[in-house]
Amino acid sequence: MNKIIKKVKGTILIKMSFLYILFLFTQTSSYAQEGKDLFKANCAACHSVGANRLVGPGLEGVNDRRAQEWLLSWTKNSADLIASGDADAIAIFEEYGKIPMPPQSLSDEEILKIFDYVANPNAETTPVKEDATPVAGGEVSELVLKGEKLFKANCAACHSIGDNKVVGPGLKGIHDRREREWLGKWIVNSADLIASGDADASAIFEEYNKVPMPPQPVNEDDIDAILAYIKTPPQAAGTAKEVAEVATTGEAEGDSSVTMIILIVIAVILAILLFILNKSRVSIAKLAAEKEGVPFNGPVSLMDACKLIISNNKGVVAAIVIVLFFGGLVKLMDGAMVIGVHTGYKPEQPIKFSHKVHAGDNKIDCNYCHSSARHSKTSGIPSLNVCMNCHKFVDGSSGKTFMYNGEEYSMETEVKKIYAALDYDPSTQKYGDNPQPVKWIKVHNLPDHVFYSHQQHVTVGKQKCQTCHGPVEEMDVVEQYSPLTMKWCIECHAETGVAAAGNGYYDEMHSRMTEEYKEKWLGDDKLTVEEIGGWECAKCHY
Repeated sequence: MNKIIKKVKGTILIKMSFLYILFLFTQTSSYAQEGKDLFKANCAACHSVGANRLVGPGLEGVNDRRAQEWLLSWTKNSADLIASGDADAIAIFEEYGKIPMPPQSLSDEEILKIFDYVANPNAETTPVKEDATPVAGGEVSELVLKGEKLFKANCAACHSIGDNKVVGPGLKGIHDRREREWLGKWIVNSADLIASGDADASAIFEEYNKVPMPPQPVNEDDIDAILAYIKTPPQAAGTAKEVAEVATTGEAEGDSSVTMIILIVIAVILAILLFILNKSRVSIAKLAAEKEGVPFNGPVSLMDACKLIISNNKGVVAAIVIVLFFGGLVKLMDGAMVIGVHTGYKPEQPIKFSHKVHAGDNKIDCNYCHSSARHSKTSGIPSLNVCMNCHKFVDGSSGKTFMYNGEEYSMETEVKKIYAALDYDPSTQKYGDNPQPVKWIKVHNLPDHVFYSHQQHVTVGKQKCQTCHGPVEEMDVVEQYSPLTMKWCIECHAETGVAAAGNGYYDEMHSRMTEEYKEKWLGDDKLTVEEIGGWECAKCHY
């Protein structure tokens, strides 16, 4: 009889273990980014991997001209290297109009990957083919591939292959407007063509505020390749990305369905095992009763068995009920404490604005966009005209992408949303009469009975944005970082010192204090917000 029981239990245990192991193994993922991707994301707007200048110098041979340690220091923060008195850094600073290269938030490993790519850019052939996706119905020619590479290195900083203006005009349809011979002369040296009296060259020169296009160090073959790329560009990266997103969505939905099916199968198997186990229990009990010559009076159904167990263990059941009741009560109280607390709330915005790109990578001061934080209760929603200070020229047509909530997006697509909202035509650079507001989603929200002034905290209190909002410069999607509860605020007021230095109000107030009060409030060399009345109800509540 014991052997039968052990066998039944062993079989059930093996099956359950097998199912549990199958359930644990689901999926894995990996991600890697090489030097070319890093260069395109961080450097390509100002530098080429060749000898030609863009905004900054061409980087061909830079690994031979500079030591690795110097390159790391310069890339991370050129201003610090200039301030240290380094002769090479100062010479570059003077040569380029005393404009320092912006600091780059890259690790040593990422910087070294970039310079490895700069040392041997032609070694990477596969990524070029990834950028140049074949157009529908055919392969991309080698000439177009070469032209794409040359365009991105020499032209993309000022031109798009569409009809939208960047710094210079969009180049779509340029083959229909100009002869090949004229284009060659203009690209090699526009100033010479203007000086020759050419009417078209002079007209363009006048239209663009008499700023000539810089001479380009390219030969005739290079020009043919660039023009071929402009005429027949490969399929846009955004289209390929949309296809990939559809495929990814399909895979995600498929994975979700498979998981649901697996869970249902496991539940059914468990129910069957439970039924079999109960049948085995009844059979074994009947065999035992028959062997002893007594009738079997035990529970037969699973429900009857459960009722018997409860009736025989009333003390244990009562203890479980009490624990569950008070545990649920504690859970209910904890839940009540977080009503209206939205820590971690991070909605995606209608325009995918990445604070990491703007405040983190490009070091734009928070107050540049949120200027009213210094003189108003609210930090304010920046006007789209502030965006246009940069994005009138930086339109993303070079193919630049960025990460937002774990997904890669095209900068050009998001900038076009700004143009659409402002009814702005980039081809004419004029605004229409039908602008539309952007429906931004509010992230940080205080109750109506709470008074809070950004001006008091930012201008008078000298607090950084990160004190309340967390490391915004590291967030692509902004989220509520702090709980913003009353407890959190008063704890901060109890610990934070008042920024009294250089404030005439406090200088005058302290000069009138008696020695007794000076010792009481200033004896520890720290005057907290609490000590000047920061815990008074009326300070924060109307």
